[in-house]
Amino acid sequence: MGYYEEMIRRIAVDADPAATIEDIRIYVNWVLVKTGKWSLSTYFHNMPGFIDPIGMNAWMGDWIGRPARAAALELLASRENLRRSVGMACLKSLLPEPSGGTIEGGAMELFEPAIARLPSCFIGYFKTAALWREQGYPVTIVELFPRPGDVHWDEADQALRDAELVFMTGLTVVNETLEAVIRRTPSARMRILMGPTVPASPALFNYGLDVLGITSIDDVELMSGYALRGGGSIANAPAGALRSLNMAKDLDGLQERIAALGR
Repeated sequence: MGYYEEMIRRIAVDADPAATIEDIRIYVNWVLVKTGKWSLSTYFHNMPGFIDPIGMNAWMGDWIGRPARAAALELLASRENLRRSVGMACLKSLLPEPSGGTIEGGAMELFEPAIARLPSCFIGYFKTAALWREQGYPVTIVELFPRPGDVHWDEADQALRDAELVFMTGLTVVNETLEAVIRRTPSARMRILMGPTVPASPALFNYGLDVLGITSIDDVELMSGYALRGGGSIANAPAGALRSLNMAKDLDGLQERIAALGR
């Protein structure tokens, strides 16, 4: 069993075994799935090595009513972007609420004092990270499709090797690059997985991650209306639609660890 398949199966151990898929909503940028509760994933497009559905192959209605855990595992094994996106939203919706509690707020904001002084790598483009880079923070943005000032993933060995803080989106799980990120960041003091696709699963702490920045849906109709009209960034979602939370293996000690980084 490969790294990705093992990780997904370990996450799925905590999934509700009795739930079925009740609804699926697909938008330009988002996928929403309801089993017992609603959850979301980014709708990933143009992932290298994956296939985009064409025409009627995008129909997902036949999955409604199926046992959700088995469906999530099958969808997450697919090489199709849409199926993998739906699979992750489905798996997330099956997971219980974090048993160790959470800290509210965005993950990046928790770490800003440390980001201001420690070499940090962001795997994927983050607008806030780009602003911090412009302000002189020691920030590097690593991308498969780099913008001006970013570093291409294939040319990022030095930046990744030197990074003491590493931030990445849930895409690194979905596109199977998490293992490579962990291997290429040997100096990391903290690794943070964050964004709307991140599962609220403590199993991920067994894979070199320290903090999970997760997103929960508080008002599905507000989020659906935003997504229906082409909404993209969660930062621009309507107030009250979503909530950002942070999980850690040792939540009580997280603030102390963050404070120590900033000194």
